Amino acid sequence: MRYADGGGLTAAGRTKREAVRFEASEMFEQGVGPPKVARRLRVSRKSAYAWHAAWRDGGSSAPGFEGAWWLSLSAQR
Repeated sequence: MRYADGGGLTAAGRTKREAVRFEASEMFEQGVGPPKVARRLRVSRKSAYAWHAAWRDGGSSAPGFEGAWWLSLSAQR
């Protein structure tokens, strides 16, 4: 089931989730695989693999990697 309010998270929860995805994207750029990302960030392997696929296939335009934090990532490059 999809939730219209961002998965049932508060604004602070969504911000934290985006920060974790940002950290995952940095790890993927360094060549760290999804299983290690999942362990280090304490997320499910399923999430790590989904984030990796989105990152690999589309980068900042990929579903699951939307959000304002991508603007800061783009600015760093």
